[in-house]
Amino acid sequence: MTQAPRPTATATTSATPALRLVLDIPPGQHVLACLPPASTLRALEGDIALGFGPLVCGQVLHVGQQTLVAGQALTQDGGAPTAWVSLGNPGRRPVRAVLIEAVPQPGALAQAWAWMKTRWHAAAASGARASGEVGAAH
Repeated sequence: MTQAPRPTATATTSATPALRLVLDIPPGQHVLACLPPASTLRALEGDIALGFGPLVCGQVLHVGQQTLVAGQALTQDGGAPTAWVSLGNPGRRPVRAVLIEAVPQPGALAQAWAWMKTRWHAAAASGARASGEVGAAH
């Protein structure tokens, strides 16, 4: 993930629900953040030093540095793998960022279970209890 940060609009509306995590980083501190596919990291206040590279024991080893200034966002492509990013505050004031992730969609197993529950509830509501019908005891 070596994308350049890009400026974004201050107000965006989306029909898809999203999870938002606000990150406050004190001066001189670093935070390790996970950017899943289709996520966005937006700088709200201050400059954030971004470090990309292999992760070993919670540390980014080889760092490719970029800076994200207030109002810019870094978007992880939907098809890209999950990436760990070191977020640092090189300044003297606290910085604030927000990590926005799309709400995960239910997998095939969860969808199948929901379908079966719907069928069972419909059968129970219709009173189907005769031998050989849905929900009948054998």
